Amino acid sequence: MSFKNIAVCLDSSESALLRLQFAIELALQHDAVLMGFHLTPPPMIMPDPYTAWAPQMQEIEESEAKRQDQAIREFRLIAEKAGVKFNCVGYRSDAVAKIIAHARLSDLTVIAQHQSKELGIGFANNFAKTMILKLGRPVLIQPLLAKARADISNIVIAWDGGREATRAIVDAMPFLVKAKKIHLLSINEKADKDYEFPDIDIAAYLAKHDINVEIEISDITDMSPSELLLLRAARNEADLIVMGAYGHHRITELILGGMTHDILKKTNLPVLMSY
Repeated sequence: MSFKNIAVCLDSSESALLRLQFAIELALQHDAVLMGFHLTPPPMIMPDPYTAWAPQMQEIEESEAKRQDQAIREFRLIAEKAGVKFNCVGYRSDAVAKIIAHARLSDLTVIAQHQSKELGIGFANNFAKTMILKLGRPVLIQPLLAKARADISNIVIAWDGGREATRAIVDAMPFLVKAKKIHLLSINEKADKDYEFPDIDIAAYLAKHDINVEIEISDITDMSPSELLLLRAARNEADLIVMGAYGHHRITELILGGMTHDILKKTNLPVLMSY
């Protein structure tokens, strides 16, 4: 069991190289094809060519195009040197829908914990949320400046018996079957009481796949679920957190639930989220 197609979303920030190296290592381990999506600021609306600032705007636009071309060339050189099967395409940052459409054809998409501010404050603040809640595929969030281990052997699972957590476990199977240690932390922050999947049943399900888990039922009330999850991940020296992502509607906008938002903001470990 392995990932056959892995996507990675890149930009021109300092953390992009770490993200690319992590994605390449994952692709090599799973013999997967790596698809790179490079993002740059959206095209400028050019003014009348005779206005005073038109040459400066044209220069900025040409610079962004050159920067993306250079980044794609570097991606190809690094990927070829690593020996990974790959493809890469560049997008301007207002094309999130196109990125999602293409990333849906991947088994896993690697994104940054926070997108580069050079893409625009609004886009940077919403990109991860949009990918998590609208992609429909598992997303692996890599911390910005932490060098993550692609050889994932120690995993902590956030479990509440609900739909999202169940889906995250199934989506993470290629990692789980190879892991040496798995700690399942039962946190009943938000479970669907009518349809929840008991702890003992999920352990039995995983055992049928030759996956053994250590179950901890949380009875700690003096810290938030996100704080407890990050604490357990640190104590267990985990390489990866697996969790369901939660969102809800506010008027016409999908927003992240509290625990999902906190983990995305505070984690210093890779996190696989499914929604």
